[in-house]
Amino acid sequence: MAEPLCRYCARLGRVEAATVADHIVPHRGDLDLFAGELQPLCASCHSRVKQVEEIGGYSGAVDLDGYPIDPRHPNA
Repeated sequence: MAEPLCRYCARLGRVEAATVADHIVPHRGDLDLFAGELQPLCASCHSRVKQVEEIGGYSGAVDLDGYPIDPRHPNA
């Protein structure tokens, strides 16, 4: 409730209500990681964008000019 908007959408200048409390570091069943920091995401970003980022190692999101916003992106 402290951060009601999706953090990923906000990076792109969009306003979307957060509906999921996402573990920033994927826990994959590890109880120590499960207690870690959370971030607010909308369902779309959680089920699509975050999953692609976890698999690929970087976000494919771009800014309004078409440049990658993730410094880990190979074209950044």
